[in-house]
Amino acid sequence: MDIKSENINKTYVKKGLFNIEILNSINIEILSGQKIALTGPSGAGKSTLIHILGLMDRPTSGKVYIDGIDCFKNNDKYLCAMRKNNIGFIFQFHYLMLDFSVLENILLPVWSERYIRLKYAKSILERLGILDRQDHFPNELSGGEQQRVALARALINDPRIIFADEPTGNLDRVTGLEIERLLFEISSESGSTLVLVTHNEELVSRADRVIKIVNGKVCT
Repeated sequence: MDIKSENINKTYVKKGLFNIEILNSINIEILSGQKIALTGPSGAGKSTLIHILGLMDRPTSGKVYIDGIDCFKNNDKYLCAMRKNNIGFIFQFHYLMLDFSVLENILLPVWSERYIRLKYAKSILERLGILDRQDHFPNELSGGEQQRVALARALINDPRIIFADEPTGNLDRVTGLEIERLLFEISSESGSTLVLVTHNEELVSRADRVIKIVNGKVCT
């Protein structure tokens, strides 16, 4: 899926305080199937930007087009359906539900279809090398295993766009490299668009294109 932003601005309003401008006139275009590295210093607005591009948050002003559709003209129900059917998110922190098993965590985004998706969920776990952990709970897993579960959860809806926000930031180098390899490998095989927030130079070098954000603006 193609993604295009048009004059995206995001400002947080604090009562009794000055406004905090996070993003300022962001104009980018990402073609379907591209792998984009989103870089820049901490606090530059990278995470806020992918939350908006991924339809998790609305901009203060501006537009986001996905395959030519002006998404924010639509209501929250439409945005929720777009995320559910087309978008996968991987975060720096895995955000797994501690009282749910590995398999249940993976199926959460498609819970109403969990019995239909069960075989596919197990195939993803097998691909990621943690099928034998399907009945375990998050606190019984290593950090690398937890992030693999988070990756599987992001893939369960067979997304056409994957957003990854520092997905290996809390992992050791060896484990991080393996997660990175799997992420690029799977997105290439599926033809998914990949937008990756990272400070990792090795990841940047694997991307088709780099977009740098500095002080809430695209730096060219």
